[in-house]
Amino acid sequence: MAVDAINFQSLRNYNAGLTVDYDFGPVTLTSVTAYWNGDLRSRGDIDGGFGNAFAPPFGPGFIPFSAQSQDDVPNLDQFTQELRIASTLGGRINYQGGFFYFNEKLRVQSLDFNNPTDPLPSAIATQRQGSEAFGFFGSANYRFPFGLTLRGGLRYNNDTRNFVAARPVDTRPGFLGFGGPVPDQRANVGSDIVTWDVSLTQKINDDINFYARVARGYRAPSIQGRLTFGRTLSVARNERTLSYEGGFKTSFFNNKLRFNINGFYFSTDDLQLTAVGGTSNFTTLLNARNVEGSGFEAELEATPAPRFFVTASVSLNNTRINDPNLFVAGCAAACTVLNPQRPGSPGIYNINGNALPQAPKWIANWTARYSVPFRGGEVYGLTDWAYRSRIQFFLYDSVEFSSNYQLEGGARVGYRVGKWDFAAFARNITDMVAATGGIDFNNLTGFVNEPRIVGFEVGFKY
Repeated sequence: MAVDAINFQSLRNYNAGLTVDYDFGPVTLTSVTAYWNGDLRSRGDIDGGFGNAFAPPFGPGFIPFSAQSQDDVPNLDQFTQELRIASTLGGRINYQGGFFYFNEKLRVQSLDFNNPTDPLPSAIATQRQGSEAFGFFGSANYRFPFGLTLRGGLRYNNDTRNFVAARPVDTRPGFLGFGGPVPDQRANVGSDIVTWDVSLTQKINDDINFYARVARGYRAPSIQGRLTFGRTLSVARNERTLSYEGGFKTSFFNNKLRFNINGFYFSTDDLQLTAVGGTSNFTTLLNARNVEGSGFEAELEATPAPRFFVTASVSLNNTRINDPNLFVAGCAAACTVLNPQRPGSPGIYNINGNALPQAPKWIANWTARYSVPFRGGEVYGLTDWAYRSRIQFFLYDSVEFSSNYQLEGGARVGYRVGKWDFAAFARNITDMVAATGGIDFNNLTGFVNEPRIVGFEVGFKY
């Protein structure tokens, strides 16, 4: 068997929310309060096989060493509060404004085990992070007599994070190169920025609307400190995005045919990226000087005949990293990296010009459903299909840690009457096997999509 370690996952979360509205006549005051709490435990066998070179037999393929790790979130507390005021009189002008507050306390514990079934860890790393953010926002829209609606919004954002990580326990042999325990490592980040958006919608006629939008977005700075295998923290600066979008929304034949299409472009400065694995089993944050993306999306919904409904969508997504000075570590396994190596630095590769990981150029989906009345209910059949083109799993591009394409379809045939639904179903009808991700710090470990599943289902709605 390919799994010879302990695998489990458990998650608990709780939340409470309170929304209060008060009508002042011309405006409404709204308060939205929410609290979340949760904990998580997750342990997994991540070496992609059984045994290893030091404890044969092993397989499939070459397993240099066993790898089992566990991440726990003993506690996550999150509190949010929003206060906003919005106009209620209607008319040509409408507006809203408000305040938002966010506070989070997070603890993470990461464990490493020498042997697959060890009950006690050989290394323990801890993380504590406190995050606080607040913002003021406002927006207004004006509807012109000739069908044009103009909207604008403005927001001030302030974010701070305090982070402490350590590795208080490390009894692993010295030849592994982890260097023993790590004292407290600290980092503090913060930023403030103004973001905005402007959009317009033009009603051309009863069937066609045109819209366009330009916006400035923002992501707060981040800290990463998974010190189970590393000894230093990494920090990513805030990222800023300028995006453009425009398109048409249409509806014809009494809503029996809907067709929407739009094009988009974005440019992000200091995009936050995550370098996972490579020559070591830890995560590093970094910033790309600039990343561009462009493409289009089109979607169709149609009812060509009574009780016959079809949908289809397609999107083109081009992404490109623009940073000639951005280098990352390649795979520790024997993979074929397609990016140029940095002169004098074996195993370090330049990723300028790469697409973003897990970002296929083409995505398509289509569905069809048909039903006929039968004895007070309906007999129905439906099918759905999804396609995506080639993806790379990591920031560097390689032959092995990529997937050429994935096409999956499903079908369902059933009888629905009253509150009951009886159906036979199949998922991944063609039983296609496609890689969806990988682990590259040890060997050529990959994970794939779900196999074909066929079954029968009885449902009841009450």
